[in-house]
Amino acid sequence: MRHRRLVPGLGVVALAALVVACGGEPRQARPDNPLYVDPSSRDFSNNPKLLERILATPHGYFRFINIPFSSEVCRRFGDVLPGTAFINLHGDAHIEQYAVTDLGRGLTDFDDTSRGPAVLDLLRLGVSLDLLARERGWAEHSDELFDELLSAYRAALEDPEHEVEEPRFAADVRASFSYDRNAYFEWVESIMEPLPADEAREIEAAMASYVEVMLAERPETAPDYFEILKLGRLRMGIGSALDLKYLVQFRGESDDPIDDVVVEVKEVRTLEGIECITAAQGADPFRILVGQSRIAYQPYGLLGTMRFRDRAFWVHKWVDNYHEVDVDESFASLDELRQVVADIGVQLGKGHPKETEAFDLQLRREQLRLLDADEVRIRRVRRELAELTVDAWERFREEAAAG
Repeated sequence: MRHRRLVPGLGVVALAALVVACGGEPRQARPDNPLYVDPSSRDFSNNPKLLERILATPHGYFRFINIPFSSEVCRRFGDVLPGTAFINLHGDAHIEQYAVTDLGRGLTDFDDTSRGPAVLDLLRLGVSLDLLARERGWAEHSDELFDELLSAYRAALEDPEHEVEEPRFAADVRASFSYDRNAYFEWVESIMEPLPADEAREIEAAMASYVEVMLAERPETAPDYFEILKLGRLRMGIGSALDLKYLVQFRGESDDPIDDVVVEVKEVRTLEGIECITAAQGADPFRILVGQSRIAYQPYGLLGTMRFRDRAFWVHKWVDNYHEVDVDESFASLDELRQVVADIGVQLGKGHPKETEAFDLQLRREQLRLLDADEVRIRRVRRELAELTVDAWERFREEAAAG
């Protein structure tokens, strides 16, 4: 369980109501800090826990501002990006996206995946590591952590067969996994928010196209595998907490409840405002499926798309065990963190240039060339963006408290 620090004397629910009550047209980010987001520009009334997590730490705020952050990276590197080869991007590669699951380990959550310059992922991770180091009392090792990331990234670009040992964090988490399916489904039901009957019927109807494709791809699967038993709304996450999300429980292989299957149906957000990526306009669910297939070590099962009320959604199967990094609690030592950082660097070094074998070598060498050319600037901008993030978080807290 996470323990988060709140603004002294300010209740989360009261603050959420206060933020919504500000009303009027949302104010723009302060001109002296492009990473500042005015709290009155978001409605937290239905998700006060999200507001609590944003207020608690700079890293919680950082997770919430991916689009302003990425937009600022585009602006700062705008003079060198024309002509740069675009590669596969995770799109929101912070340290808390690293998870250990039944499928394996690595960066997960590909909601913001797209194609663009590698510097977006490298700086997103670099600033995340800096904020984590400050929070855990390892600030003097921030540059060392970034060195570890770039070293592992280079090694995988130079040799796509390069591997690192399983991090101790991942091994310990994997050893703790359990497979109590009754407890699992009880937990799933506890986080499903009930839906109005008309909305539930519409979702069931909208899922027909998804089910049709799943059956066509898996002709050995019986149609009643996808019989919907339960569904509800889901409110989880930070960066995606305000997106529309549902959980659906299918019948699975048999009538035995132990065989049931759970999928998450997530609205595809637009990435408007990030000018240096290929998915800057519109909500394309296939960018998520493609990006995940290229960067994830083991993509989730039952990947597909659907439309509901003129919105695009992507669908993926949940696993029984999922444990993501928590900046407050996950690492007993700096060495444990270093191992995870190296693992992420290798994953991105393999996934960024992954296209076709015909051009693999050329893309990898081009990424190495660009990294060598821009490394000094990348390191400087990382420090600057970390400072801007902390400043923006402090202002967010002040504005939220003042209403």
